[in-house]
Amino acid sequence: MRAWLYYRLSRDEDKELNSLTNQKNILVEYAENNGYTVIGESFDDNVSGMHFDRDGIEKICEAVEQNQIDAVIVKDLSRLGRHRTQTAVFIDYLKKHDVRVISVTENIDTSNENDDLVIGMKQIINDMYAKDASRKIRSTYRQKQKEGIVIIPPFGYFKDKNTRQVVIVEEAADTVRLIFKLYLDGYGFKQIAKKLNADGVHTPAYYQQTLLGKNVPHTWPQISKQQLWISTTIKRILENEFYAGTLICHKTRTDKINKTFRFIPPEEQYRHENAVPAIIDRETWQQAQFLLQKRVKDRVRAAPGQKIHRYTGIIECADCHSVCTARTRKLPQGGRRVEYICNTYHRYGKEYCTTHLIREEVLDDLVYKELLRVKKMAHANWEAIDALAKDWAAQKFNAERQIDRLQERISVLKNEVEQILMERIRDKAHADIYDVMLQKRDEAIQSAEQQINEYRDAQASIEARKESMRPGIDLLDAITSEGSVSDAHLRMFVNKVYLHEQDGKLSVEFVLNADFQTHLDLYDQNGELTDVCNDLGYYFSKASANASA
Repeated sequence: MRAWLYYRLSRDEDKELNSLTNQKNILVEYAENNGYTVIGESFDDNVSGMHFDRDGIEKICEAVEQNQIDAVIVKDLSRLGRHRTQTAVFIDYLKKHDVRVISVTENIDTSNENDDLVIGMKQIINDMYAKDASRKIRSTYRQKQKEGIVIIPPFGYFKDKNTRQVVIVEEAADTVRLIFKLYLDGYGFKQIAKKLNADGVHTPAYYQQTLLGKNVPHTWPQISKQQLWISTTIKRILENEFYAGTLICHKTRTDKINKTFRFIPPEEQYRHENAVPAIIDRETWQQAQFLLQKRVKDRVRAAPGQKIHRYTGIIECADCHSVCTARTRKLPQGGRRVEYICNTYHRYGKEYCTTHLIREEVLDDLVYKELLRVKKMAHANWEAIDALAKDWAAQKFNAERQIDRLQERISVLKNEVEQILMERIRDKAHADIYDVMLQKRDEAIQSAEQQINEYRDAQASIEARKESMRPGIDLLDAITSEGSVSDAHLRMFVNKVYLHEQDGKLSVEFVLNADFQTHLDLYDQNGELTDVCNDLGYYFSKASANASA
């Protein structure tokens, strides 16, 4: 009888008891003693028995389809598989092709109908064992996640096996910093990857091989024995908060048995701030994340081999509602300049819209002017709110005394309410009079409570407003101190730019993002919004728009 030998070892098993060599010796001896002719053999090392997507199983199927074997010999049924349903399906598949399964140590033969009950019980036990082991492994892993233990650090880091500490690999870290810089400078994922490949910058795969001794998947793109950067790798690095020093665990869950995958909601993830040394500072990280979201929202794309133009995706024609297209013009005296024109005009001509032409440097000047104006108003609002906070602090004692008086008043009124209620019970004939008296006391109590809340809410509102203003003011100071506006800061500052052209005159309207718009809002002494400043328009002739700001 023709036989196929199969043996398997998973990572969580006793490697001495169930070693591949030990299993093979048992199977060979059994085949020789029982007159089986061994046609072939296969094995799976460090592979779970909860799924049948295994190389060793595939080889068995090939032999079955070619009608080469009559039996599959295993040490025990758990070697064949631990998932009871999938194992049963596979055994049925073999039976349909007149191939039996023989379990040596369990003395089981699937061709013997008397063994069916035993096989079913073994499958249940094997399934329970595998799931219990999986739960224990998952529980241990989850505990490490809760404690903030880094399992595998990303590119740019190395985990010392002796100290268990995560350290920075400086050469790789320089590459990470370069990727963030290029992205903030206007380069897209593909352009960054292309530049790194052109400069011969080492990839994560290189460090896996040289530093960790890991094999690189054969699917990794290689040209002239060089691992290449790809856009998805760039995107993954830019999105990884690990580089800002934050470890986030339990972001996804994969069920290898049922082959399912799902994302874990942020509130259920384990977040550990300052868990590892940062390669990227927090401000750079936040700018990159803002740009990632902004470029997706605005559908920003760069021309092949070029940077993303500064105003792409945020500048529009206010007359036809088309986007404005960037074009680069060569200057007679040398050099280049970037201009923006209405895309409708660009594609269909003056019959449908006008040029709305404006130079990028003019827009840059206007944006910087807006920054200075917003900064001035922000500081003015800050000084006003700060003075108000100090005034409240000076009046704190009087305010507290007033609150005490009001609370005493409320207590007196509540006692009067109780007395009136008792009188109302005794004198039912005049209940309507007592109802009027109760209503007046209730109104007085509500008024006193409202006054107390106003005292407390006013100070809380002032402090909250003051606290919320500070980060924005610091950012405005930082941007203006540089004397120019970077691509990242531009998109953080400006939400939309609208161009309107009429009678040879061009107007530019800025719509700021909410974090900056709030600095233009005016508040009263209690911190309540009283007015919103929307005067963000600039008006000039077309000639001046393309000559100077």
